[in-house]
Amino acid sequence: MSASPGLMRPSTSYPFRVFTSNDPYTCKWARGAPRRPPGPAHGGARPSQARARPSGSDGIDTDVEAMFRRREQDSGTIHIQPDVEGSTERLDADDAADAAVVGSSNDLEEAQAALPSTPRPTKARAPARTSKAVGSHRQVSANVEMNMVWRTGLTSIGALVGVAGLAFLGHRLFKAQAPKVQEAMSQRGLARESQQRLADYMSILRGSQTADLSAKNLGDEGFAYIIDALAFNEVCLAADFSKNGIGAVGASQLATVLPSNGTLRTLLLDTNAVGDEGAAELAKCLVGNASLKSINLSGNNIGNVGAAALAEALRSNTTLRTLELGSNVIDPAGVKLLAEALEVNTGLRALTLSDNYLGAEGVETLAAALRSNTAVQELHLKGNEVGDAGVKALCAALEGRKESALKVLDLGNNGVGKEGAVAVAELLRACPGLEELNLYMNDIGDDGAFLIASALNGNKTLTSLDLGGNNIGPTGAKAIAAALQGNAAIRSIEMGYNPIGAEGARAFADILKFDMQVESLKLGWCKLGPGEGAQAVANLLQFNTTIHTLDLRGNNLGNDGAILVSRALKEHTNEKLRELDLGYNEIKDEGACALAQALKANAEGAPRELKVNANYVTSFGQVALTEALDMVYDMAKRQITITF
Repeated sequence: MSASPGLMRPSTSYPFRVFTSNDPYTCKWARGAPRRPPGPAHGGARPSQARARPSGSDGIDTDVEAMFRRREQDSGTIHIQPDVEGSTERLDADDAADAAVVGSSNDLEEAQAALPSTPRPTKARAPARTSKAVGSHRQVSANVEMNMVWRTGLTSIGALVGVAGLAFLGHRLFKAQAPKVQEAMSQRGLARESQQRLADYMSILRGSQTADLSAKNLGDEGFAYIIDALAFNEVCLAADFSKNGIGAVGASQLATVLPSNGTLRTLLLDTNAVGDEGAAELAKCLVGNASLKSINLSGNNIGNVGAAALAEALRSNTTLRTLELGSNVIDPAGVKLLAEALEVNTGLRALTLSDNYLGAEGVETLAAALRSNTAVQELHLKGNEVGDAGVKALCAALEGRKESALKVLDLGNNGVGKEGAVAVAELLRACPGLEELNLYMNDIGDDGAFLIASALNGNKTLTSLDLGGNNIGPTGAKAIAAALQGNAAIRSIEMGYNPIGAEGARAFADILKFDMQVESLKLGWCKLGPGEGAQAVANLLQFNTTIHTLDLRGNNLGNDGAILVSRALKEHTNEKLRELDLGYNEIKDEGACALAQALKANAEGAPRELKVNANYVTSFGQVALTEALDMVYDMAKRQITITF
């Protein structure tokens, strides 16, 4: 059986194996364990058989010399060069896959011994065969270099892809973490800014006699931080901490500081969230405090528990003069405890319980305590739904106080009618020392106005009278005006929200033009109109020299009324006028221009604040008034504020 051309497959194992690559001219070998030669099933010869190979054309007789002609020892690569074109030296597909095995040690030595003893001349080959061999070698080298280039390129691309992936992941991570980082940085910046602001507030407390720290958004934490500045403070006399969100914790911290302060006289804590717990803590420090004269705890959600604690403090404290507990949630039970404390207290001068839930029952309890208490001179009880019954009980109790008359009585918004007006009139007669009377937003009507007017005849002490929102008409207004005529003490009159009309306005204008010292007159929403009513207040404005504040809102003056008022402003000589309110009067550009001309004509008498808001003044009228404002400043160096 003739052997097929190719490599011989010996039957024994060898210390190295030969592998072939896809390149027909390159075969790789590696040392290692022997590999079983392929059998007949793979197209190979049986172990006992050997395939002979024809000799090459260059005179070399052995197959081994043809296979290992250009073996490279360092890389283990064998380059096979065919002797002639189309030579059968090329391994077939099966031989390349199975890697032909060549000789054992002895066979290899015998094969090498058969080689010529002298080296073959380099020009033994035909020129054509040598040129092809060199070309094949160059092609193989080019392929190797190309493979290396491809590997380098792929590695670089992989590296770039990796870097791009890392960059993408870093960007996503930064994008996810950036808000948190920014928030943290912002928080640190805010913390530094907050610390600086708190330090500034502490400096104010330490260096100012009057420290206004209202509406600073301190909260419990900020308040507890700065309040230490009051400890052993000998400078600050009054401190305002209203509208700061201070709760029980802040109040407790304040209670620990106040005992070490012997200078503070006035403490404002209104519109916070002290509650019953905070009120109880403050009450404890009030027991032994001898310096604090006034404390305002209005609007702090204090109920009966806090009222009980403060009542206990009033039993022993004789130096506190003013206690304000308005806009809390104290009901008759809490007021009863305060009333019992007032029976023995001799120091309190002013008590504010406005806008609570006293009712007639609570006021009657308080009235009984005020019969024996002769110290309280100011009583603020508005917004407690007292009604006529409560007013009658209170006025009867106050009438019996002969040693110390009441000076201020606030009964606004309590549903007081004619019967209550009768009681108030009797109190006016019995307490000639009453200075301020507030019946705002009740319903005494003209009948009640007549009763109050009769009690005012001959009164020489009343400085402030508030009868606004009582449904008083022209006749009631004329009665009040007549009762006040010639009263040199009265300084403030509030008749707003009453339909007094032009007739009532004329009555007040007549008494106020020359011989009185009234500084504030409020006639807002009184239905004066653009004609006689506007003319009446214009005459008042022209000749009066004492009024600081004139409120004419909501009277439907229109352009005609505004023109009448502007004529009075041109000629008046009242340099004390600070505020003129013409809002809600349907004034248009014509009226606004008339007012502007009046301001220019009488710069010395221009009001410090002119309000024309909620009218129909367009940009044209606003420009005219703004130019007048600038001219007044240039002419009289007088600052004016105009509200549109």
